[in-house]
Amino acid sequence: MKDRYMSARLLAALAMLAVPAEGLAWENGQELTQVIFSSVDSMGNGTLDFAEATQLTQSIAFSADTNADERLSLKEFMAWDFGFAYLAESEGGVEGMALVKRVMFAVIDLDANKDIDARELRISTRRDFDRADFDGNGVLSEDEFEQGWTPIVMLRADQGS
Repeated sequence: MKDRYMSARLLAALAMLAVPAEGLAWENGQELTQVIFSSVDSMGNGTLDFAEATQLTQSIAFSADTNADERLSLKEFMAWDFGFAYLAESEGGVEGMALVKRVMFAVIDLDANKDIDARELRISTRRDFDRADFDGNGVLSEDEFEQGWTPIVMLRADQGS
C-alpha cells in the first residue's frame, strides 16, 4: 500500500509539471528535480535516506511496469518519463534523450538480458545513492540529489549542463 501511495504522490507531483505554465523557466530540469526531491522526501526534512531513495526507484518501476510482470523491458523503460521529455522536446534533444535512456537501461540491466528485475533495481539504487552521497553521511541533500543521482546527472548531461 505504501508503494502505491508513493507512486501516486510522485506521479501527481510530476503531472503538475507535464504541462508547464506560460513563461515557466526550465533551467536544465532543476525545477523538475526539485519537485521530484520534495515529493520523495517523505519525512519533510530536506534530505533523502536510502529508504526514500529506494521508494523513488520502486515507484518508478511500479508505474513503468505496464504489464505488471515485475520486470522492466526496454520498451517499458523507454515509454516512461520523469517529465524530462518536455525539456528534450523544447530543446530539440529528443534523440539525445532516447540515447541517455538506453544507456541508463543498459547500466541498470546488469545481466544484459534485456529486462530489469528487482535485484538489479536494488543494486542500481544502492550504487546511485552511494555515488550521490558526497559527504558520506548516509543521506542525500537536495544538492547531492541534483548533482550526483545518476539518472539526474545523465539527463542533465544530455541538456548540456
